Amino acid sequence: MADAAETSTAPQPANPFAALGSSGAAFGGAGTGAFSFGAPTAAFGAPAKEGGEEGEEGGDDAAAGAEEECQAEFKPLVQLDEVEAKSGEEEEDTLVDLKCKLYRFDGENNEWKERGLGIIKLLQHKENKKVRLLMRQEKTLKIRANHIVMPGTKLQEHSGSDKAWVWSAVDFAEGKQSIELFAVRFGTVEKAQEYKKKFEEAMDINAALLGDVAALPKADEEAGGAAAEAEAEELAKEVEEKATTKDE
Repeated sequence: MADAAETSTAPQPANPFAALGSSGAAFGGAGTGAFSFGAPTAAFGAPAKEGGEEGEEGGDDAAAGAEEECQAEFKPLVQLDEVEAKSGEEEEDTLVDLKCKLYRFDGENNEWKERGLGIIKLLQHKENKKVRLLMRQEKTLKIRANHIVMPGTKLQEHSGSDKAWVWSAVDFAEGKQSIELFAVRFGTVEKAQEYKKKFEEAMDINAALLGDVAALPKADEEAGGAAAEAEAEELAKEVEEKATTKDE
């Protein structure tokens, strides 16, 4: 009996969940002791939003509507008249135009220098039927070669390449007459052969119009030189008038 008394009077261990509520309902229960997920409550006492995501979508629609309603117009301070730009090729027909890379031989440094990547053309005048060569650099449209295709011009392969040709000409790309040695390189053999064919056809056309100065009799070299100089001067004037874009 003494042992039973000692047992009943022994202190009971403290309940670790007593601080969570007298009823023993933990984690915010309603007193039943069961765990439940209640409705979410706003943080820091703020009232819960009604409508949830629908409210957010409504806000986006309102913002989009506000943007659509903005119809502001901005007028330039200065009105510029549209000006028609002329290339100088309006009175000519294109016999051939091919993309290429053009080089010029620099005699002072004894090396080839790149003139640019662009389109090389053979242009025939609609009235006098003379054919000239024109090459413009892409994007900038600067003139890199501009000369009459003279009869008797020698078109030779460059270093044995079947994609490149070399020739000399009296050129006016810089706005003044100068003797240049050009080399042009194409992407394929077919384009190189097409250029050669059209170049030779252009020489034949100009030969019929200008005459082959190189074929003048050797006994009359002085007269031939005077005729060649006069012909060059005439061609220089024609080409210089078409050199609307000068290379800087």
